[in-house]
Amino acid sequence: MHWLLLSYRVPAQPSALRVATWRALKQAGAVLLGPGLYALPDGPEHQSLLTEITSRITAGGGTAITLAANGLTEDDERSLVLKFEGARHDDYRQVIKSARKFIAHVDQEDRDRDYRFAEVESLEEELNKVRRQLALVRDRDTLHMPLGDEAVESVTAAEARLQQYLDHAYQEENVE
Repeated sequence: MHWLLLSYRVPAQPSALRVATWRALKQAGAVLLGPGLYALPDGPEHQSLLTEITSRITAGGGTAITLAANGLTEDDERSLVLKFEGARHDDYRQVIKSARKFIAHVDQEDRDRDYRFAEVESLEEELNKVRRQLALVRDRDTLHMPLGDEAVESVTAAEARLQQYLDHAYQEENVE
């Protein structure tokens, strides 16, 4: 496997560039190797992203360089893969946690028999947030980790639970 490394420094103030850089790297699934040093699996989408980030950093008064990490030792390669897997594992665990929290929320609303339309809309938006979270993690997961399947199952269970709640809401409103 080939990797891309980004080494950069940005001015401490204003913090907007530093935060925007950090967010862009984290959203892409980059793993931190050291202060200002991140790694991503090599690929056209990551090359393009790092070119864009480098341009923003230099335009903001910082310095950045992107390197291709080819010919790593087996130990170094394994270390990078483990860091990347660990980050995706954490991402998927968060999706699973969010889906379970959503189901618990729906369970509570069902127990309370809160079938107001405002609550329905709120729950649908909450589920959409969990779906977006899953989609972002799946995009980052270039190694296709098995925990991704569990995360998908959790979101599917959340969708099914919302449908059950919606059925109850419909029945409650349409009682004869």
